[in-house]
Amino acid sequence: MQYLKRNTRFSILAFLIIVLSITISISNLAKTEVYSSLCDNPQILSTTSLKPEVQLININTASQDELMRILKINQPPAQRIITLRNSLSGGFKELEAFLQLPELTNLDWKEWEEEGITISVN
Repeated sequence: MQYLKRNTRFSILAFLIIVLSITISISNLAKTEVYSSLCDNPQILSTTSLKPEVQLININTASQDELMRILKINQPPAQRIITLRNSLSGGFKELEAFLQLPELTNLDWKEWEEEGITISVN
């Protein structure tokens, strides 16, 4: 009886060691594949590829579609921008007038800046 218990414990221990070894091997293999794929593709390692593409949008001339696509906003705020722009004589004179829209927050401005979007009035 003692012999069977010891043999069973040994079998369970051996099984766990094998499972652990396989897990570690797979983990190391995955790391190696990721590392080698990074090394094979220098564009992934390049810090310049992480910079957003600079986009310039003139809010006095942009169409509704351009506002929606570049600023990543929905149709209602894009239409309100155009309505406010049309109500001002000659459009927005300065960016502060653009802030009259309550839908636009400091968060929006930060996101646009981080994404490389430059907003101009002329």
